Amino acid sequence: MKDLSVQAQNKLNITGKLLDVTFGEGKMSDERAYQRATLTVRVTQTYGGGEETSEIPVSIFATQYTSTGKLNPGWKSIQDLHNFKSAQDVGIDNADKVRITGATISENNFVSRSGQLINGWQIRGSFINSATTEDVASFINDIFIMDMHEELSRDDEPTGRLVIKGGLVQYGGKLDVLEYIVEQPEAVEYISSHWNVNDTVTVRGRIRVTSVEEKTSGADSSWGEDIPEATTRYVRELIITKGDDEGKEEEFAYDPTEIKKGFNVRKANIEQMQADAKNGATKKAAPAQTSSKYSWE
Repeated sequence: MKDLSVQAQNKLNITGKLLDVTFGEGKMSDERAYQRATLTVRVTQTYGGGEETSEIPVSIFATQYTSTGKLNPGWKSIQDLHNFKSAQDVGIDNADKVRITGATISENNFVSRSGQLINGWQIRGSFINSATTEDVASFINDIFIMDMHEELSRDDEPTGRLVIKGGLVQYGGKLDVLEYIVEQPEAVEYISSHWNVNDTVTVRGRIRVTSVEEKTSGADSSWGEDIPEATTRYVRELIITKGDDEGKEEEFAYDPTEIKKGFNVRKANIEQMQADAKNGATKKAAPAQTSSKYSWE
């Protein structure tokens, strides 16, 4: 079985219109200059029988020279980005279509001042080029299944979707925990029957970053005119659309004992973040919320 020294497959493919971009620069502790760019790519893709538009945030970072003193090709890529036209400057119709390569996804957690853990993820790219191909925002990940459960609505009603908590082994043996969604009924049925907690599987799917308007009734009385209330919910989801038929054979699977070691390190880091947030708060913090206990623990 594989240990945490073996980095998991982590590939993203993002092509779409360049919405906006901001730049930054500075120097590392060793005096090497660096540049960073934060951009948004509008992607309109069709899957699951419908068309959907997402606005995908991507970060790119590069030092001018590598640690061995060689010129970093990523540095030129960020410089070239200044020549691309964004919708922010010229409108969406005249904006350049771009393709992000060398992109990966990672966990991005932070802790509020009250000590509450806020889970999230972020996308980092390496290079950006002009594109003429169709829009896409997709991922291929090798994950260790830590938990699978039916999704419930805010009213505790089944949504029909399946939630998978997947451990993604990053460079240096760091374990990230990401949430994946399965929403096509046939895929939910297949995965529920053929995948299990502790399995290692390859998953493929679409990246969704959009907003959803939700309308609710503003009154519960039996008389008068009802005035609906509308709120906007920001949605960031990794939608599994395809994957392995079953868990990988032992030779290609991650060892659950090794995954648990990585999870314990992650848990300790989160608890330290929560302690630091609590100590830095100006008022008494709310009870700390640690990571959910998974069925494999």
